This record gives sequence, structure tokens and C-alpha cells, in this order.
Amino acid sequence: MTGHGRADSPPNPPAGHPADRLAGHAGHPDCCENLFPRGLEQPPGSFRFGADALLLAAFAARHAEKNLPRRRLAVADLGCGCGAVLLGLALRCPGIAGLGLDREPCLVEAARRNARALNLHQRLRFTALDMADLPLPGRESHPLHAGRPALHSLDMAVANPPFGIRGRPPSSPLRQKALGQGHHAEDILHVFCRAAALLLRRHGRFFCIHEAAALPLLCRALDATGFGLREILPVSFRSGDAPRRILIMARKHAAHDLKWEKPLVLHGPRRSAASTLSPEALAFCPWLEAGRTPQHTDISENFEENHDLSC
Repeated sequence: MTGHGRADSPPNPPAGHPADRLAGHAGHPDCCENLFPRGLEQPPGSFRFGADALLLAAFAARHAEKNLPRRRLAVADLGCGCGAVLLGLALRCPGIAGLGLDREPCLVEAARRNARALNLHQRLRFTALDMADLPLPGRESHPLHAGRPALHSLDMAVANPPFGIRGRPPSSPLRQKALGQGHHAEDILHVFCRAAALLLRRHGRFFCIHEAAALPLLCRALDATGFGLREILPVSFRSGDAPRRILIMARKHAAHDLKWEKPLVLHGPRRSAASTLSPEALAFCPWLEAGRTPQHTDISENFEENHDLSC
């Protein structure tokens, strides 16, 4: 278990870091936004962020924009990794201040450097903290003071909980820990939902992406931690396919009042050598196009094999 760490401004990245290509644009927010998600630093052996993270950021941003610029929003990213979800959300919504939590110090340091490279370090903080260790003793006067979360105070929380890739053993200790080896999937979901419930204010919003097959487990975890499920957006790779992912929004201490959104289809019905993203997918999440490479033109590959979208 890792304790909560300091949230000091990160040092300048050493030469050779992937963030170097972004650092030269740090004074030009438009350039930084155009370069995201390419070039984010990710420690060797960690899970590479993929389309799931980008879709979650876009989904949460759609809701956040409904409340901006009327008010500023405080957001927590649970299990933030290198910071991709929170970085994308902050780029799209200038009124957001955010706190990323992850138990791996090397990922937290990478997230801090990524935030500085994207000129977001004044609005985003990252702290090493195992969510199973919440609640923290004491309470700060401001929800993001010194990078420590105050309980029951944040407006939004986002999470991309880990789940195993069937038939593929973890290739590194970091990946093994991220997958929660030895823990049941429902236990992992409960940890994330409990952390969100502890950090969010009354009626605060929790956004999550997960595999569609795990919806019953996710619903049980939400119900057990006091969330009312409000919205589900199914995500399919191709027209006519069953959903493989779900994006959900739930509200703390609210009744269930579920709205099913029209499924988001990422590709057309036929596979080709140059598979294209659907107009709906690009309108929902333009970062998907930036994340594709000539070797991986079909975004569904990024779901199944978790290819790096940051190169």
C-alpha cells in the first residue's frame, strides 16, 4: 500500500523523455491540445493508455461542459496512470481543476511531467495514494489543497478500472499489480466506487468505462456504495456488433433513473485495409484519430490489445 505523496510541481523532464516533444509547446495551449494524446510519458512496463481512456475523457467532458463556465469544477481521476483521462478533460474544459490518484509513484511522476509539458500543471495535481487507504485523516479547507483530497467535496470523479485481457498473463509486475491479480473483479470495482463515494459531494457525478460484460458487477458495486445509475452509453466496434464497452454516469446519493444512450459505433460494418472511424466516433472523441497509427488503423485493435496511443 502506498501512502499519499507530495504534489509539488514536477521537475523538468530529463533529455530523452517522450514529453520533450510537447515541452517546446508549453506556452502555446492550442499547440499542446493539437498534439494530445501523442507524446505522453509512460513508464516502461506499465499499462499503455488506449482508446478507453480517450473515450472516458470525452464522455466526462460532455457533461462538464453543461456546467461551464457557470462554475468551476473539481475532479478526481481514480487510478490515473500517466494522467491521460484528466489531461484530456482539462484540455477540453478550461474551468476544471483536477487531482489524479494512483498508487504507483512512477506513474504519478510521469503524470506530473505530462501536465507540465501540456501547460496544465497549475490546474492539475497528482498524488501517490492507494484508494483502498481512503479515508485520509483530517480534512483540508479546499478540496484540492496541496494535492490532498478532502472527503465529500468534489464535483466529479472519473475511473477506468483495470480488467484482465483473457488468456494473456501480465508481462510485468506493474501490469500485474494494475490488474489486481488475486482479487475478484467485483472487489476491484467496489474499491473504485467506494473511493468515488468518499470524495464526491452529494449528487456529485461518477464517470466510468468498463467492459460491457461486467455491467451486473458494476451495478452491484454502485448500489452498494450509494450511487444511482443515471446514464449508460454502449460502445460497439462495428455496426451490428454487440457492445464491448460501456460508459456510465452515476450520481451520489441519488435515485436510479437510467437513460440508455444510442450506441456509439466506432467503425463501419466492413473491415478494410484502411478502416476509418465513423463520423459519430470522431464527433464524440476527435482524439481517437490522433491516436491511430499506420500500423493500427482499426481502433478496435486498441481495445483488444491495448496498443499505445501516445506515440
